[in-house]
Amino acid sequence: MPQSIELPRIRTSFSNQSLFLTEDRLSPVPHDISGLFAQTESYDQSELENIHPLWKRDLYALLEQANSSVGAFLVHFLMTFFILVSAVVTVLETVPAFHSINPQIWFGMETTLVALFTVEYLARCTAWSSSWSSLLKWMISFYGVIDLLSVLPYYIEVIMQQDTAVFFRFSILRMFRLIRVFRPFRYNHTILLTIEVMYLSVRRSRHALLAISFFVVMVLTISSTLLYFAERGTWDTTLETFINSDGDPTQFASIPAAAWFVLVTITTVGYGEITPRSFLGRLVTVPLLVFGLLLIALPSFVLGREFSIVWEKMTTQQQLQQQDDDRDLDSPVELRSAPPVRSDREISTRKLALNQAELSRQILDLRSTVEVQGEMIQKLLNILEAKSKGKQRAT
Repeated sequence: MPQSIELPRIRTSFSNQSLFLTEDRLSPVPHDISGLFAQTESYDQSELENIHPLWKRDLYALLEQANSSVGAFLVHFLMTFFILVSAVVTVLETVPAFHSINPQIWFGMETTLVALFTVEYLARCTAWSSSWSSLLKWMISFYGVIDLLSVLPYYIEVIMQQDTAVFFRFSILRMFRLIRVFRPFRYNHTILLTIEVMYLSVRRSRHALLAISFFVVMVLTISSTLLYFAERGTWDTTLETFINSDGDPTQFASIPAAAWFVLVTITTVGYGEITPRSFLGRLVTVPLLVFGLLLIALPSFVLGREFSIVWEKMTTQQQLQQQDDDRDLDSPVELRSAPPVRSDREISTRKLALNQAELSRQILDLRSTVEVQGEMIQKLLNILEAKSKGKQRAT
């Protein structure tokens, strides 16, 4: 009876391309956006328990953790309301229809709001004063600086006994009252994630944007120079200026003036205050109209592509981080550890090592499979040789 031999099938894992790590695009991580906005909720639960005395810990939770209690939510809601009221008052003060209102009324409302914000600022300083380093960290943070600058013009006005709104340098400080409106958004993770993704998208697209900017500057320089010489007309000694063919002073009196027209044209704004009169000037303008469409499309495509990539990576990473946090909550505290932060060089070296290890493993698998195949083939040859010898003896 002929003996059947089962040949093993070679199984490779090359179809699973996720085993190999590529170097073309590094996935964005939350570490990339560190420093963009200082995190005001940097204390975790374990660090919160280390804040002493107890009243300072409760004050921190009341001001910085809006979801910690009903009182904290009410404080957050009321402060958001007063911030919006302050912004509305600041805007209405500039409306001419409200100039007839007694200035003492505006001053009284401003004094009340500034006193409230001052108490809040001092309370936050107290809540962050568990150590000098944490206090300094909050005071120089984005929101800490905004809170200070939003009340500073009032005290300067009181000390100088003069309305600071008439001074431009202090009007800039008064603008920070409106910036306070964005402070409540720090508790909205979707808005913060969108800002972070936009920042990362621009940073990851900086090389493409620089190339586009260089091309725009080159087109701007060449086109404005051509338009200047095509539209400047002839020199009039009486008026001491260039005049066009209609005898009017030319609108393209200099290359910067022509550059303004080119910039308005390629950005598709088209104010219409400056228009070319000559055939040559209009001929030079035609390519600018087409280039304006490309100028809008190219950066939009680059930023849109990066935004979609970064958004997908960041949202996926947040989901994975949330799963890790959920697992950490079920594990003992002593077993929890923060993930190490690796540099780009360490990540690249780690990827190379993992790729080499995976390739070596697959080579060993292939080698063992080939050896088994060789043994099976040798057995098959032995059987065929035995059958051949048996037939020769029979004849």
